[in-house]
Amino acid sequence: MGNDYKNILIIKMSSLGDIIHALPSLYALREIYPKARITWAVHPAFAGILPGKPWIDEIYLVDRKRIKDISYLRQVHRDLKSHHFDLVIDLQMIAKSGIISFLSGCKNRIGYNDAREGSFLASHPVAGPHKKDHIIEQLLDVIRYLGWEGDTIEFPLHDYTKELDTVSKLLKKEGVESPYVVLVPGTRGEAKKWPISCWGELASRFSKHHVYNVISGTAGEMDMGKAIRKASPSPYTVNLMGKTSLLELAALEKMASLHISSDTGPLHIANAVHTPIIALFGPTLPDRSGPYGNQNSCVLLADHPGTKKCRMDTIPVDRVFKKALEMLGKQGN
Repeated sequence: MGNDYKNILIIKMSSLGDIIHALPSLYALREIYPKARITWAVHPAFAGILPGKPWIDEIYLVDRKRIKDISYLRQVHRDLKSHHFDLVIDLQMIAKSGIISFLSGCKNRIGYNDAREGSFLASHPVAGPHKKDHIIEQLLDVIRYLGWEGDTIEFPLHDYTKELDTVSKLLKKEGVESPYVVLVPGTRGEAKKWPISCWGELASRFSKHHVYNVISGTAGEMDMGKAIRKASPSPYTVNLMGKTSLLELAALEKMASLHISSDTGPLHIANAVHTPIIALFGPTLPDRSGPYGNQNSCVLLADHPGTKKCRMDTIPVDRVFKKALEMLGKQGN
């Protein structure tokens, strides 16, 4: 487009994986507008993973619980209008992000034209060539519209140097030594979950081979962690569910020798920090939302992927375990 924008608002409020997918667009945007002031609108739960300067100058928190409150929306309008944005980039393109975009008062609002609700609120929906490709490339089409011609996929995250030390101490306290494998059994959507019995068997097999395996997730997923520990009571299986912040999760993933999960936010954090990955996919397809730009990733597909017939229990534990040993450079049955 050639415009020299100086004050830009990015809107990508949720979820964790979606925000990680948008980070390469931030990297590309900063390449073409190195001096612009960039603000990112996000829900508080996901703000911690976003980087500070030089990538983002300000984070604007949007309370998802008050998004239908007229008085709150008036406050958002006052807040955003006072910034005098000359460009708004809606990377979410749903009704709630469209409302935030509109409330900014900026006349120049762009986003990907995917025909979802709220798309009409963009002043210029962008139709790029990667509409059916990976979500990262689809979002990058918006930045290409602005003039970006690069091909680099980078994930600028918040600095987590301090968290590396914190997590190292936590792992030491729990008796975990390197190398270790991160297991993330949780994900949004029951259909995407690998059965908890499979996770338990996998943890048990790692433990019998003296491979440390660390269960990660939120405090609300603690029942899954307990079930895995019950199936694998060995000291080689450690449950850290609910014990790490987003940045501590990034540190945990960075120091891991391998990450195993289905399609979930932590998978994309592991990908962003270039940790080797085994991704278990079924109802969702890796061509759209799988690990991207990571040469050390392996996707194992359930039968009938991308269809209603798909069942995650068709991915056998033996297949996952053998692949893990191969990636860890070990041998065993």
